[in-house]
Amino acid sequence: MPRLPRSLVAKAWRQDPLLPLLLRPCRDLGSARCELRWLKEHAAKVIKTASNKTHKSVLHQLCKQRARGKPLQYLIGSEYFGPIEIACRPGVLIPRPETAASVTYLIEQFCHKKSADLTENLKVLDLCSGTGCISLLFAHLFPFDQTKVSDLQVVGVDISKTALSLANLNRQKLMDLEPTTTSTSARRAEVEFILGDLRSDDSSRTGYSDLMEFLRLEGPVWDIIISNPPYISPKAFNTDTTRSVRNFEPRLALVPQISQQGLSDEEHGDVFYPQLLEIAEHVSSKILLMEVADMAQAERIAKVAKSWSKWDGVEIWCDEPAFDGHQKCSEVVEGVQVRGRGDGRSVFCWRGDAKIWLGK
Repeated sequence: MPRLPRSLVAKAWRQDPLLPLLLRPCRDLGSARCELRWLKEHAAKVIKTASNKTHKSVLHQLCKQRARGKPLQYLIGSEYFGPIEIACRPGVLIPRPETAASVTYLIEQFCHKKSADLTENLKVLDLCSGTGCISLLFAHLFPFDQTKVSDLQVVGVDISKTALSLANLNRQKLMDLEPTTTSTSARRAEVEFILGDLRSDDSSRTGYSDLMEFLRLEGPVWDIIISNPPYISPKAFNTDTTRSVRNFEPRLALVPQISQQGLSDEEHGDVFYPQLLEIAEHVSSKILLMEVADMAQAERIAKVAKSWSKWDGVEIWCDEPAFDGHQKCSEVVEGVQVRGRGDGRSVFCWRGDAKIWLGK
């Protein structure tokens, strides 16, 4: 990382002696000023419950931690995911705006007259649910009034007990204080989070079997699967991620932890996707939305999805999938279209009744 110009550091210090600390992670004065404002607001909240601390001491400590690279979201304790505020804690992956954009775009596909044909009882799986942000945003945005859905069941699954605890905290806060936009309790979304392992290798066979048994008992069909799995290869984790991500966010949620030997770095990063496709087949899902790292991985996974020959359509969604800009969809691999702008962010698969739901 290049050194900051002395003139920039001096300018920051003249504006506020704490700004140079925030310049280290922010790298520009505008971003540092914004973060300082947010940290000041958070410090003011902290001292209300800690009478033995001063605003100045709390703020200085927060700025020092931020200078060492600790994510702002862990310091202030939350991040917005679309229109909802999600609690964040160390040990659980921080929600990203690109993920929110994909979930929002999926919901928008149900906002047309053909979506009235959606099943009355809609079941959604959120695999590798982390903070619970995907499950809760889906429930928050789902257009009940434009469909005949009366019962929306969303189940988030994660291997981490820390993540599960935080997801339940977020569910309690958001579902109790801000119920989904329906006027009757019968049409309120039911959201729950369970402990489960997606891997089916020998080291986790019991956890995987337990998950499959749970899904079978809850009903053989799960209409929609959304997943933001670990997808970063070991090499990419060391070379392409920021210091803040490497030092503070959970590697478990970023890099697949596998026992297989002899995989290339690329194959290591892709290891969860065949498992997701297998689960989608096992529970007869009609829609599968999988987050990926970039366009190269998106192309690989889209090709794998098409090779199963069980999906009526496969698309790649970019960071901003809703962006039109009069762009035509561009074909990147045979039969696969790219929607939106930015880097590749999700692979979207659909089949069966979903063709009608989506107006395809």
